[in-house]
Amino acid sequence: RSSHATSPTPCSLTHVIRGLWTILFMTRRQVHISLFLWLQGTATVSSFSDYHISSKSLRDRPTLSASAGRAKYFNFVNRGGNMMAEEKKDDHHHHDDWLDDEMKGIQWPIDKSEQIEISLKQAAQSFFASSATETAPTNNEDDVLQSCINNQSVSIEPFLISIRRVLHRYPELMYQERMTSQIVQRILTDMGITNYTVGWAKNIHSKYYNPATGKIVQTTEKGEQNDGGGHGVVVDIGSGQEPCILLRADMDALPIVEETPLPPDQQGSDTAKFHSNHHGKMHACGHDAHMTMLLGATYLIKSLEESNGEFPFPGTIRIIFQPAEEGGAGAKRMREEGVLSNFPPVKYAFGMHVWPTLLSGQVGFRSGAMLAAQDNFTLVLDGVGGHAAFPHLCRDPVVASAAFVMNVQTLVSRGMNPLESGVVSITHIDAGDGAHNVIPAKATIRGTIRALSDDALSQLREGLVHIATKTAEAHGLSLASSEFAKDSYPATMNDDGLFPLASKCAGLVSGSGKHTPVDPTMGAEDFGYLAQGVPAAFFFLGQGGDGNGDAAQSGCGKCCGRVPTNLGLHHPEFNLDEEVLKRGVALFLNLAFRSLKELNETGEDEE
Repeated sequence: RSSHATSPTPCSLTHVIRGLWTILFMTRRQVHISLFLWLQGTATVSSFSDYHISSKSLRDRPTLSASAGRAKYFNFVNRGGNMMAEEKKDDHHHHDDWLDDEMKGIQWPIDKSEQIEISLKQAAQSFFASSATETAPTNNEDDVLQSCINNQSVSIEPFLISIRRVLHRYPELMYQERMTSQIVQRILTDMGITNYTVGWAKNIHSKYYNPATGKIVQTTEKGEQNDGGGHGVVVDIGSGQEPCILLRADMDALPIVEETPLPPDQQGSDTAKFHSNHHGKMHACGHDAHMTMLLGATYLIKSLEESNGEFPFPGTIRIIFQPAEEGGAGAKRMREEGVLSNFPPVKYAFGMHVWPTLLSGQVGFRSGAMLAAQDNFTLVLDGVGGHAAFPHLCRDPVVASAAFVMNVQTLVSRGMNPLESGVVSITHIDAGDGAHNVIPAKATIRGTIRALSDDALSQLREGLVHIATKTAEAHGLSLASSEFAKDSYPATMNDDGLFPLASKCAGLVSGSGKHTPVDPTMGAEDFGYLAQGVPAAFFFLGQGGDGNGDAAQSGCGKCCGRVPTNLGLHHPEFNLDEEVLKRGVALFLNLAFRSLKELNETGEDEE
């Protein structure tokens, strides 16, 4: 039962006889496969009598993907009587050859601190040493720090772009982010950071969040197990003591076939190398950019470390790379696992998202609700099927479903306070098997509900079931079942008390020198789970163009023409304005340093 042996395992005469006896009862195809596996050193002769070796084992032999340059290694294990191949997983220390090859393309920064009037380390030391009551007419510590943050963020731009393109090549769906996690861990290790922890965001609802497909499967099955996921990465930098602030980036991609065009003069060139290597999966929501910005900020924070291991800032910066944002509630899993409560406990949490509907250079922010609370639903109407020529003998769920679609529109227009906002969208109706002359016996209705507060979402949920029940009864049917998401997303609320600090940081890195006020959106974010636990702030980073109707320059390179960057999130042609990367780094750094200073000064005042 050895895996990847370099030569066939020595076997006794007894083993040979047992193997030959088993072969007598195998089909010719099974014999060929079994002998092949044995000669390749992936199974012993004695294992033939223990396992039925299916043809799938041969298809899952170790292979090298030409597009990704990735060697896949498998363990062979017994699954229901079949010998199946399972890919080896080792997130912390094992790195495949593909990763070594990718890391060769990372453009690590050259230390330019001597070329800058004052280094970031010196600026941070002066900033944290100064008192909140101190003032200076010119060149104060605040301005110097901001200047150094901007300079350093710009200086590592090639580093950022190279990281983002590596991450973009390997999109993975929720709870499958193994390769993504390996990339993050390897870059952290190459920075000299080895105290990171892994295994975060376990998929405890594998029957609902299917790790094999990355899709949400609505089911009432019981017995969910802790199976899949666990690819989150957390690192604490600083003293390891309070106060502690948290910076977050999400990791997962979407089940979308990438169709982002290349400029005409780049077709077939090397720029195509950072298109998705995983067909049917794409970073169409900018999570590759979010990870890149946080890795860039981590690099600069790490550069502040003294030879004795101390940092100029008091407290701890907790950096988290979170899986399963796209419907899998990865932030909730990490919160349940202690990412907020583990010592030192988190005081503030910060996150951000690239935003194509804002102009490049703008940083959107508001106090209060930033993103909506969201839930998904599945309703099943039970009726009486029969021949379409005799509808009076049936109880038609199709007619009842149509009536429900119309009736449920009053849930927002007549059921909610006009000063509140809500959305009810029916996105899928399934009834019958396609026959023209059969009235089906049941219909399934799916959709989503959204609101700008958790209380309003609860009201929508109750109202939805009430209308479905009464509509079904009015048509002589029954509501057989009503299922909602395993983890409905809470509203992402920006803490009112953080507004002065957060809006200042947004203004410091924006092109206009001030934050851009934005309306709340009915999109949802599982960052809301973190905002439920601690005061938090979430930002939109504009990447939609230059304000003159032109798209921002393509991620394919600054001199290769223009590919639109203002297409919506989750669009198959979504394209990142890579100019936003350094702005995100600067925003993370400002939030980290300025919030830690505020927390320390507040703590001193309380003492």
